[in-house]
Amino acid sequence: MIVFLRIPYIKSITILGGIVMLLACKNDLQDVNKLVQPERRPEMTGDNLEMIYSDSAKIKYRVLTPEYLKINKEKEKYEEFPQGIYVISYDKDGEMAGSIRSKYAKKLEEEMLWEARNEVIVINAEGKKLETELLYWDMKKEQIYSDRYVRLTSGGQIIEGNNGFVSDQNLEHPVFLSITGNIEVEKKQPQ
Repeated sequence: MIVFLRIPYIKSITILGGIVMLLACKNDLQDVNKLVQPERRPEMTGDNLEMIYSDSAKIKYRVLTPEYLKINKEKEKYEEFPQGIYVISYDKDGEMAGSIRSKYAKKLEEEMLWEARNEVIVINAEGKKLETELLYWDMKKEQIYSDRYVRLTSGGQIIEGNNGFVSDQNLEHPVFLSITGNIEVEKKQPQ
């Protein structure tokens, strides 16, 4: 006895199409593994974050960022801020000591070193404003520096360093390389 199954025309085309698609798909297992390997993915991610860094229950830094990535690989551990960052630092009394803003930033965990790039603006408690395209902030040494052009505005005075500068993190004692600028000097009258 022969049994004929009557499958409607549309269903048979759909089933045939599905079988062809299943047989036609081929993924290279190595390519798939590369996408899901833990060392290629961030350990932690976040959007529109505010992070607080404190010591002995006192806030030292407040960090605001639209995008955060924490990478924890064998050889390198860092936090990355691909869409920029705004950092506010506080003194021991909890008063704002300054701020840093940039369009990209990266913090190397073990070195305690920040790298800020692209339209970096630093403002200290006295209102001094430093502008550059690349800035490093060594948290261990409490020092900021750059090897790029920098511009410091303080009141009506502007100092430019064409090959960078080095300063304490509060911009109280900056040292500029290849300096140019306009500085007001008070002239004393002879007695």
